[in-house]
Amino acid sequence: MIVVGLILFMFLGVERGFQVTAVTEVVQENNRVEIERSQLIPPGLRAREYIAEVRAGGEPYALANIYEKGLSFQEQGNLADAHLLFFFSAREDYIPAIMKMGEMADPTLFRAEDSLLDQADAIQAYKWYKKAVALGHTPATNGIGNLKQWADEASIMGNPDARQLMLNFE
Repeated sequence: MIVVGLILFMFLGVERGFQVTAVTEVVQENNRVEIERSQLIPPGLRAREYIAEVRAGGEPYALANIYEKGLSFQEQGNLADAHLLFFFSAREDYIPAIMKMGEMADPTLFRAEDSLLDQADAIQAYKWYKKAVALGHTPATNGIGNLKQWADEASIMGNPDARQLMLNFE
């Protein structure tokens, strides 16, 4: 029974991005008071709330602040929140966020503990690096060059992702 409980806890209780926080909620029904001390906070909820606040303030958005908040979430292990803030900033053409999105997907730099992705996505990395180059950020060409070198080598080994990426270089 204990072993089954531990297994369930391992698989259901420690999902990436979920955090259990101490929240006190008092529910009163029929003169009975019940206190809920822990509630699950869905992944990305904090970022969505933050983005709603930012949007309510109107444009121009403080993209550097949003990006820094994303870094803070990433350091805390809140990968869903971090990813949403990086994505929001990247869509608004904030170069550091664009590069972060590319690096998180880049198979030459991929680290599962820093990314919401379960595995590298070379096509996404290429897309973000190309966007950075289009916005005039020439250092992103290094990322594209590294991707091409990776794709050259990995496609020889039969990697389908590398072969798909190679189509972008032809």
